[in-house]
Amino acid sequence: MKNRYTQDKVASAEILRLLLQKMAAHPAAFTPFAYTLWYEFITGINPPLVKAVNALLDEKRQIDDDLVHELYAGYIADGNVEAEQAFKQNMQKVLDNLTRFTEATDDEAGKFNAGLQKHGERLSQGLDAESLQGLVGEIVVETQTMRSSVESLQDKLQESKSEVERLQQELTSARSEALQDPLTGVFNRRGFDAQMRNLAANPEMLGKQVSFLMLDIDFFKKINDTYGHLFGDKVIRIIAEVLKAQVKGQDSVARLGGEEFAVILPNTPLEGARVVAERIRKLIEQGKIRRMDKDESVGGITISIGIAGCDIGADWLVALGHADEALYASKQGGRNRSTIYAAKD
Repeated sequence: MKNRYTQDKVASAEILRLLLQKMAAHPAAFTPFAYTLWYEFITGINPPLVKAVNALLDEKRQIDDDLVHELYAGYIADGNVEAEQAFKQNMQKVLDNLTRFTEATDDEAGKFNAGLQKHGERLSQGLDAESLQGLVGEIVVETQTMRSSVESLQDKLQESKSEVERLQQELTSARSEALQDPLTGVFNRRGFDAQMRNLAANPEMLGKQVSFLMLDIDFFKKINDTYGHLFGDKVIRIIAEVLKAQVKGQDSVARLGGEEFAVILPNTPLEGARVVAERIRKLIEQGKIRRMDKDESVGGITISIGIAGCDIGADWLVALGHADEALYASKQGGRNRSTIYAAKD
């Protein structure tokens, strides 16, 4: 199972203080389920849960034990020890059940066939009216039994089809999650690489340009030291939301680690990428982020950006490295700026 809880001891101590305040304000017992629920709510690592809890809080609902278990079952418990293995095991169960039902239907079909042959032999011998009526009754009963068996198999086939579709959806979801950063919901490095492979394999992108933005939060360590790791995580999430809101179409956002992000801009020239970068940079500079533990907002957070590009079919890792060099140039140049990579003579 992928570890969603990546906070260090300092950050987790801060989270503990805040979640105890939250738990104390509600009637639910201090159980591991409640602890996990509030932990994921406060850290923001589970956006669907955060949305659900916020909706309840907006309605002035009190989180009791029943709600805790309902929320835990709906948004936290995943039972996903290993998605691929679980899929295989569940598929095997579906196939085993189908095999049993098919064999049972085959047995019924064999009996039905044998009965028809027997009845045919009896008919050839000549029967009186009473015997003939009895024979018809036997055929009716056997036909009904066979029909019931076939209908049961059809029902089971439909159930199995629905179950296979459900398992496929779960597997697809699990694979998608493996490509996502749990804190922000954008691509992780694996997802970034997969996205670039998809673009390179797309015939419609052949010969087109792709631009990269490499972004880094300025003085992020100072933000953590001043306001705490929990606020630092919130800064990362907010910036990810800004990035997602500013891209479109086949553009993609990834968190490559820590406070570093990358944006893929297919079919975008460098000057167009600069326009996007500057729009993002200004939005973040002008924004304010509210602290959870105090009634105040923090502004003045900035980012530095490096820009580079290449043909989609070229070695994009080299271009990504160039964007990283341009990011370093932005940092060296005073931060809170965008720089297009310039090849050294």
